[in-house]
Amino acid sequence: MRWLITALLSLAAFVVVLASGAKADVTIHVGSRTPPAEAHCHRVGTRSTDEGRVLSVYACRP
Repeated sequence: MRWLITALLSLAAFVVVLASGAKADVTIHVGSRTPPAEAHCHRVGTRSTDEGRVLSVYACRP
């Protein structure tokens, strides 16, 4: 009985995630290189790796 309740709750959570998922208007690019101009990207921030390397975060239109 316990496994049935667990399975039903997992299935319900999966359905909620799928139903509430918004369509993405942008894709994310993370890296040290600048994306090509044709990708229409703009920089939205930076992230640091464990080694201390700084990576740029870009939002690009699909």
